[in-house]
Amino acid sequence: MPSHPVTKRRSQRLVSRRPASLVVSLASKQTRLPCLVLESSKEGFRVRGSLNLRRGQTIELILDKGMPVCEQCSVVWVGKAGTKHEGEVGLETMQTFSLQSP
Repeated sequence: MPSHPVTKRRSQRLVSRRPASLVVSLASKQTRLPCLVLESSKEGFRVRGSLNLRRGQTIELILDKGMPVCEQCSVVWVGKAGTKHEGEVGLETMQTFSLQSP
């Protein structure tokens, strides 16, 4: 029997490798950066890319495949250099927008 309790995730993660983009505000300009969604759940995403983000930063994640959807997210963790999570960030969903044309 383990000496520490096993914690469960709040919701099931779906493994995917789908292209997406992050819209980040840098020096009062919005920049769109390509990324790859590695996992998704009801609460958020794990993405990989050449990203220079910090915890607490608000960004927009645009899911490119299928019907375009924009998720407003908050960065909850950033993978540390030299670890297996280097280049990855964890995003918590704040709001979802559909990008359908009128």
